[in-house]
Amino acid sequence: MTDEQLAYRWTVHLARQMPERLPVVVLVLLGAPLLGGMLMGHWLFGLVAFWMLFSATADYLLPIRYEADAQGVRQRGLAPRVMRWEQVKRVVWGEQGVLLSPLAHPSRLDAYRGIFLWYGDQREQIEQLVRAYCRAAESQSKSARKKRKRGEVSRYA
Repeated sequence: MTDEQLAYRWTVHLARQMPERLPVVVLVLLGAPLLGGMLMGHWLFGLVAFWMLFSATADYLLPIRYEADAQGVRQRGLAPRVMRWEQVKRVVWGEQGVLLSPLAHPSRLDAYRGIFLWYGDQREQIEQLVRAYCRAAESQSKSARKKRKRGEVSRYA
């Protein structure tokens, strides 16, 4: 088997998972550029506002495709990202997904430098995949167990 065959692929479409947010997003996506174009007096301002809002909400509106293999993880979409497993310094587990960060300590740059893997309906598979390939996930789980034994509580756990 080649590495291409061993890659695990999944797709997450947030608009389908959280449809209650869709009317508000569409209203803002269409209303704000229209209002901005009318107030500024030129359609070009409305077009710029639409592009800015669309790019900000693209992860919600469009499907996000992920691919992970022994080398790393790739996110495909409007803003594609690639991260090799050895670049991951910190793993933050959450209810909706897992953040893979190249930064050892929490930072505001996590949103720009890291990759957030949405679970979708694949939570168990994604958790197993990250634990299998990512050394940072294994070292964090060992240190979390040691802290629990000593009675220490982490504010990020």
